[in-house]
Amino acid sequence: MTLKLDTSQRDRIKSLALAKKRTSHYLMKEAIERYLKTEESQQVILSSVDDSITHFEATGLHINHNEVKAWAKEIKTNRNAKLPECHS
Repeated sequence: MTLKLDTSQRDRIKSLALAKKRTSHYLMKEAIERYLKTEESQQVILSSVDDSITHFEATGLHINHNEVKAWAKEIKTNRNAKLPECHS
């Protein structure tokens, strides 16, 4: 796989590589790995949101904003506070 970088990007990578005592190749692999983890995590979240919407549309079950706010306030003092039950 080839990656085309402009001169400025190559110079910046070389400078960072020298400062970190790593190779440019290592830094680029590290950057790609971080990007992949971030994007994969985001995809998991988006998939969960889609599943939640589908579930809500099918069942009508939900928790309203005030219930979540009250739970969030309670959890500050009681880490074991239970999330309110879903209802229609």
